[in-house]
Amino acid sequence: MTRIGDFSKLSFVSIKTLRYYDEVGLFKPIRVDESTGYRYHSAGQLPRLYRILALRELGLNLD
Repeated sequence: MTRIGDFSKLSFVSIKTLRYYDEVGLFKPIRVDESTGYRYHSAGQLPRLYRILALRELGLNLD
């Protein structure tokens, strides 16, 4: 499990995009620390994230 900044670097997806995807319910973090609000993701989530990105490239919207 890594913090959102490290996951952003690993996935080449901006922190802003990851936060937005969380906000709209499309791609949720594995865990959110209640006291700090830090979001944590795991490498196991990469295939889902890449699938979302591929669909976006094909022209599908987030809805």
